[in-house]
Amino acid sequence: MKYVWPDWPMLRRKILSKRIKLLILDFDGTLTAIAETPHDVVLEARTKEALACLDRSPSYQLAIISGRSLKDLTSYFHLKKTFFAGNHGFELKGKKFSLPLRARKAKKLAALVWLLGEKLKEDFSKVPGALIEDKNYTLSLHYRNISREYFPFFKQEVERFKKQYAHWPLIWKEGKKVWDVRPRVKWDKGDAALCFAKKFPGALPIVIGDDVTDEDMFRGLKHRAITIRVGRSRRSSADHYLKSPRDVRKFLEALCHS
Repeated sequence: MKYVWPDWPMLRRKILSKRIKLLILDFDGTLTAIAETPHDVVLEARTKEALACLDRSPSYQLAIISGRSLKDLTSYFHLKKTFFAGNHGFELKGKKFSLPLRARKAKKLAALVWLLGEKLKEDFSKVPGALIEDKNYTLSLHYRNISREYFPFFKQEVERFKKQYAHWPLIWKEGKKVWDVRPRVKWDKGDAALCFAKKFPGALPIVIGDDVTDEDMFRGLKHRAITIRVGRSRRSSADHYLKSPRDVRKFLEALCHS
């Protein structure tokens, strides 16, 4: 994995060689710094400006893919031609986009996701700092703000829930201080990214993300895209890395001026 900036001249030439670029971005931890709670996240003005610049450009098509609900995600933006995917790809917004049948199966499991969320809320109601985020098709169990004294109980209960409800058609995936629970359907952020890429077969995909779920995007577009992880990791499938969301903003600004 190489740091982007020493490779920038080579990357810039590759980017400029393609008439259309498909810029696929994660949100939390990529465009914004991670906050104590999802509601505390701030999208900085300079990042908004860079995104608006790229959204106006005829050379770029933007797609933002997040674990947040589509309604929550789009509330941060005023971009005219950018595509959006919420709930890890189970919700899509953009012209002439519709979910394939296998992804639409997730809607049939929404009631199970809700029920599990209610059981988690009841179990962790007395654990300060635990936050269960119900997003209709998926849920997130945040533990960033749980103190050390409660963490052994939290860890024990998560394992108990995973075993007790292992027969339910749901997937548990751990990210940065969060457990994401979603329907056991063969559809993820990587599939959503491929869905966008198919609409622009000649475009160069540029994929940027920071967490475990973004690895699906890196793997899905590995041999045809510029893949960039936020934060260096030996385990990542990305070829390059940037150090922080501010570094990502610098990269977006560099694209604007290339």
